[in-house]
Amino acid sequence: MKGFPWWTEEQLAFQQEVRAFCNEIAPIDARTRWTREFPFEIYKEIGKRGYIGAAIPKEYGGLGLGATGACILAEELHTLMPGIGRIVVGNMNGGLRQIIEAGTEEQKKRFLPAIASGEIGAVVITEMTAGTDAAGITLTAKKEGDHYVLNGKKRFIVAAGVADRYFVYARTSDAPEDFKKRRHLTAFVVKKGTPGFSCEKLNEILAFENVQNGSLDFDNVIVSEKDRIGEEGEAWKIMMAGLNFERTVISAGTIGWQRLLLNNAVPYSQRRVQFGKATIDIPANQDKIANIVTRLKVSRIAVYYTAYLWDMEEDVTIEASAVKAYGAEITLQSANDATQIMGGDGVNRFYPVQNVFEVSKTEHVAGGTVEACRLTIFRSALKLMAEDIQMPRRVIDEKLGVPVPAVGPVEKKLAVSEDNLLAVLAEDYKINPGLHMTLGDIKEYIAADDAALEKAIVALEEKGYVMVLRNKKGIQLVKATYDGLKVAHPKEYYRWFPTWATEERVF
Repeated sequence: MKGFPWWTEEQLAFQQEVRAFCNEIAPIDARTRWTREFPFEIYKEIGKRGYIGAAIPKEYGGLGLGATGACILAEELHTLMPGIGRIVVGNMNGGLRQIIEAGTEEQKKRFLPAIASGEIGAVVITEMTAGTDAAGITLTAKKEGDHYVLNGKKRFIVAAGVADRYFVYARTSDAPEDFKKRRHLTAFVVKKGTPGFSCEKLNEILAFENVQNGSLDFDNVIVSEKDRIGEEGEAWKIMMAGLNFERTVISAGTIGWQRLLLNNAVPYSQRRVQFGKATIDIPANQDKIANIVTRLKVSRIAVYYTAYLWDMEEDVTIEASAVKAYGAEITLQSANDATQIMGGDGVNRFYPVQNVFEVSKTEHVAGGTVEACRLTIFRSALKLMAEDIQMPRRVIDEKLGVPVPAVGPVEKKLAVSEDNLLAVLAEDYKINPGLHMTLGDIKEYIAADDAALEKAIVALEEKGYVMVLRNKKGIQLVKATYDGLKVAHPKEYYRWFPTWATEERVF
């Protein structure tokens, strides 16, 4: 598990340093997972060494290693310590990216050095009725002079009760127009010990053995305007940027878990004897090990390429959600394989495979469900990849009479008219009999603006020659009807049979 060619010398050295550190403190993490203690000792040591500041610029007390450095830390910690790794990742996302991107210079100087030195942080989004539907946040923040008064509750907060800094999202507007434009939420930093702010409940979360998770109560909590991050109403944008960073770093943690699985399943099967041979010699186990290795290698490349794009300041909305969802799912698959390889010891807490099996399922929910990630991928792909996702234009081959790819754009477009429009739709019926045409498809053949084209479409619709699908924006799709096809051409125009067809086989 070496570094990648695009890593800097600092990042390569950081990997080796963190790896050695993890080997030293792994026993402490293991003990706290049995006793269910929060590992303050480890966390303080990580903070003392400045590792938490991997992604923080050097001018604010960080190491300046970017998203790549944050992923290196997450991977190495998760390889040996499933628990503390999750808390460190949570701290990195506990307002870190949000402050860097949306905070004022004064806020960066005030908050970032503390984060870099190990101050524990938490992201506070989920509520009774808001989780994956983050826009449904109901915790209110009412402006009164130079401060806000927060009231409400939050739940499923990682590091609840032990964090010193909470990055809180609250509703500052109930106006329908603000909600529609996602201008109803505002972000704040709330410190532990603020009057009226308390931990209400601690949860028993699957695999969170030494990771604290709980609910928070806000009872007339006064937060200064200087602790508001970004302008009022900007929190949705801030939240999305934070989630992209969080998902990238979380996915690096799943790489560590996959390495942990491999480091147990392979040596175990080399030493476990069944049927007179080591179980690694059983073909079914070899197949499972090959699958674990394949998933690990592919996901590791994807994660660090995403981190590289982060550091190049590229939009990683699709990549971050993709590696997060993919990492959670394949880690659970690999945990299932490792468990089968190890049999009874795979579900025995004396080996860490059992913990990874549980925590990888938890990762299907934490940091955004895999379903939410896929919805983000779907919506973003249609927008960001519009130029890459294009249906190739096809034409009817003059000799064969079948659709073939067209070369280049249409040389001479037709003038807009009902007859020309119907001719284009009839030709498309021969090429794509089961599909409608978009206005963009039609304009590849007809020179017209939307208004003129829609006028011709409506005229044909009134005659019953086209069928039209409309959405909120207007005409979406158009298709010639049976009557329209008859008007455009005689029925012989549409006929086609393969060369092997004889008169006896068609009519």
